[in-house]
Amino acid sequence: MIELNLTFFIQLINFFILLAILNVLIYRPIREISKKRGEKIAGDLGEIEGFNNQAEQKLEDYQNALAQARKEGDRVRNELKLEGTQEEKKLLAQAADQGAADLEAARKELAAESDKARQDLTQQVDDYARKVADKVLVHA
Repeated sequence: MIELNLTFFIQLINFFILLAILNVLIYRPIREISKKRGEKIAGDLGEIEGFNNQAEQKLEDYQNALAQARKEGDRVRNELKLEGTQEEKKLLAQAADQGAADLEAARKELAAESDKARQDLTQQVDDYARKVADKVLVHA
């Protein structure tokens, strides 16, 4: 059976004193360090979450800016394409007008040369007819 004598109470008091000393020297600092570490981890996780949110926001902003730039590029390309088509039509119309003008000028020049050639030929035929008539009348 267990004897409850003075040594038991001394050991019990010793145990409580040791427990108090260990609590002050070891357990309390360990709990504080553990608590601080937990708070630091929670803070770091909050920062990481904030960085992730910022990264997602920047990525979304970048994608929006890229989409906007593509739309702007498409708009400018279509605008320039339309300008080019209009300029092409204008140049083709000018070329057609110039070609028609050149053709008309060539026709007029050809008609003028043709008329001059007819006049020259008519004059030459008249000259030959007179010469032939003179020769025929002179010899007759």
